Amino acid sequence: MSRSTFLISAVSLAALLLLAGCNGSDNSTGNTALPTGSKPDTSKPDTSVPDPTQPDKGKKYAKQQVTQGDTFSYQYTLKPGQTLRVIQPATLGNVSAANGLVIYQAPLALTGTDQFKLEVIDGLSALSLDWMIRVNKPTPRFSVVAVNDQVAAKAWQCVSDAETHQGVTWLTAIHPNTETFSWQNWEATLPGFAADCSLSGALSGKACTTNNLIDYANQQQWCGKTDWRLPYAYEMQNLTSEQDFALDRNQAAIDPFFFPHVGFETYWLKNDASAQQADNIAYRYSFGANRKKSLSQNKRKPASVILVSGSYRDPSLPNQQIKPQAEETSFIRLDNAGQPLARNRQQDDYQDSPWRCLDDMRGLVRDNLYLRDKRFSYVYWLIPNSSDATSTLRNYVSDSSVSNCAQTECSIEAALQVINRSKQCGRSDWRLPTADELALLMHQQVSGGEYKLLYSKSLNSPVAGDYWVATSTETGHGTLKLPMTATLQPTPLTAQNKATQTAKLLLIASEFEPRATEDPRSVRNHTKPDITRLRQAYATHPYHWPAPFVDDIGSYQELGTMPHPVFPNHNPYDEKKVALGKKLFFDPFLSQAQDVACASCHEPKKGWGDGREVSIGHDRQRGKRNAPTIVNSAFLPQLFWDGRAATLEQQALMPIQDPLEMAESLPNLVKRLNAHPNYPTLFDEVFGQGAITQEQLGMALATFQRTIISKQSQFDRFVKEAELGKTDALSDQALWGLDIYRRNGRCANCHMGSEFTNHKFENVGLTYYKAFYEDLGKYNVSGNSHDVGLFKTPSLRDVMNHGPWFHNGLVDTIDGVISMYSEGMASNAPFGWSKYDPNYPKLSEKIRPLNLTYQEAEALKAFLVAITAESPLDSATKTELGQ
Repeated sequence: MSRSTFLISAVSLAALLLLAGCNGSDNSTGNTALPTGSKPDTSKPDTSVPDPTQPDKGKKYAKQQVTQGDTFSYQYTLKPGQTLRVIQPATLGNVSAANGLVIYQAPLALTGTDQFKLEVIDGLSALSLDWMIRVNKPTPRFSVVAVNDQVAAKAWQCVSDAETHQGVTWLTAIHPNTETFSWQNWEATLPGFAADCSLSGALSGKACTTNNLIDYANQQQWCGKTDWRLPYAYEMQNLTSEQDFALDRNQAAIDPFFFPHVGFETYWLKNDASAQQADNIAYRYSFGANRKKSLSQNKRKPASVILVSGSYRDPSLPNQQIKPQAEETSFIRLDNAGQPLARNRQQDDYQDSPWRCLDDMRGLVRDNLYLRDKRFSYVYWLIPNSSDATSTLRNYVSDSSVSNCAQTECSIEAALQVINRSKQCGRSDWRLPTADELALLMHQQVSGGEYKLLYSKSLNSPVAGDYWVATSTETGHGTLKLPMTATLQPTPLTAQNKATQTAKLLLIASEFEPRATEDPRSVRNHTKPDITRLRQAYATHPYHWPAPFVDDIGSYQELGTMPHPVFPNHNPYDEKKVALGKKLFFDPFLSQAQDVACASCHEPKKGWGDGREVSIGHDRQRGKRNAPTIVNSAFLPQLFWDGRAATLEQQALMPIQDPLEMAESLPNLVKRLNAHPNYPTLFDEVFGQGAITQEQLGMALATFQRTIISKQSQFDRFVKEAELGKTDALSDQALWGLDIYRRNGRCANCHMGSEFTNHKFENVGLTYYKAFYEDLGKYNVSGNSHDVGLFKTPSLRDVMNHGPWFHNGLVDTIDGVISMYSEGMASNAPFGWSKYDPNYPKLSEKIRPLNLTYQEAEALKAFLVAITAESPLDSATKTELGQ
């Protein structure tokens, strides 16, 4: 194994900021100079990668490439009193830090982009240092290619890909969302939309269209290529990486090392809708949604562009597969009820069963066929064994008049009826495959030659001969000779040979991946409304507003103003109790190390959150979830993201005991409180004389939290005045946003009522099931499979004060939140063995793609601003609380 070492001298906190990338610049082509005191790894020069201390623009990543099994080390020279530690471990390899020396051991078998986080502690100050390591095979898949155009090199980069189609080159904008193009030669003329590309001058006045970009790139021979083109969807799929997506929760599903700024924007695809008569429809791809998406009337709506150079192959076709998928990872053997056999029985012969049922879990079935728009998501095969009278490997006839399968012959129709009536494999939709579908089980060398039938063991060693296939001919049937067929053209069944032609059966069943579609009430209803009429519609009591687009109108609660909080009978409001609770809330004395207070994660000036992705607690440990605001917690029937506390009194005591937060035991804390010079007197004034108890501690903290309530927002004033016919409290844009929130945006399905929440639990697709950032949500409390991935629906009151958003702090901009919901979130439908996992998380049925336009998204954001009031900095007054 090789060992590469870098040395940094005289590192102060200011210097560390530079090393972490606060002042770094983007230089993905590898021309960054090493800092003073460093020396490069001369044993493995890598001119395509910048110095690892210099991150990408806007990212605090130090970057380095490592080969599988190698060790990489990096020496920080720390000042006296400074310590360096790992606060977020690597995912693929192992990382350690001691005495300023960071050692990363790359895995032997895995490849991909790994990340870990370090922290330099200097007294009470701490600085995070993020590292990104690309683990390569001995021959790396990707390498950066210089753009030989001074104008283009400022905005574009090339990446050579050794795997896709045995070698292609990708061209992508360094910041794709700033380089947008309309489709082919369709200029971006939609109102409010304009393509914007840095090449507008180089294009000699031509519009920013994909055709003009491709022509210019080929004329200038960018990266030495003259065959740039738009990619097909299945080619873009080759770039997606579930592993890399799981590493960084705010990272798109593409390698972040070589494509650091490719995100959730959409990219044009080469497709059959390129013709003018295609009714303005073209296809796009997103590495956030990880699927092809069709949008109507969108050819003039700009999108980002990735180009590809090199010949393309369709890996779903047997003569274009570079390497077939291994048999042991290709199929799942199912029993007659459609359930998987035990893993240790997957290779059993099962000659006692007339049919062999297979769930096809190959990637080419899920990805390539689907992305080619044949729309198969799940494919099943029914293979005949050799011993059954009705389903042997003998020949079948096409003549439907032959109906007695117990006789010498049996017709296709009769056999299908018998098979589907008996629900083999739990299904009743078995049919003949087409020639293309049957070809999924075959392989032909790319250089040509005969097709070979693959997966002999799984397919029960099918014999050579003619097999029935479905055709588009008048008879609907044809035959394909296997495995000696030179082409995939079936021999059609004719009137002359209909009565005599016989062939064998191999059956298929297919189904679509469950996928939500846009609410039919909002389809083709995305144009800006008549604002005058909209104001008239909302100039009334909320109960008379236009009907919302919700799935369950019976449980819907209309938006409104906030009521007064209710204080429980066992813990009534008391001003002294509020004051005591406030003192406790801000006092780090409650924590084991006496350095973390409740307010450490719930700061008044940060909306009573902490503005972090996840909170930092005892011994500077990272928490597991984003700290929710305590504003309006008085109205919550269940507390925490997973609902594990039923009252504020219970909730207030749990962070104290959490080893990642305050790490103190209640008995020890109560003992220390009773020995405190001041707290016994304060507790006596509230609860009467006697020893302090943990119940009293919870009651004081809960009472204080109930007094932190929202101030009046623009929306609250709008609601009060709307009944009087006044609607000027909301701007035109915010009023349209209100209508979108209740209708096209479908937000009110979950975020309803005066508190903007249904107080229920939903799965929005961010479980990261069996991945590094897995969080099973409510399941961790209940143990119920139906609760996997369920998290409490947060209130959207004051939402703009409470970022970053989601239970794991996934997104740090509200635009990102809106974009994810507009895309329909990540469907993450189960595939392969996951389909049979009872705990596999299921996306909420309320989540549907919204297909919001840019103007709609901006209007929705304006409404979210309107329901956000200035954050309260202290308890509400007795009058404001209704006391």
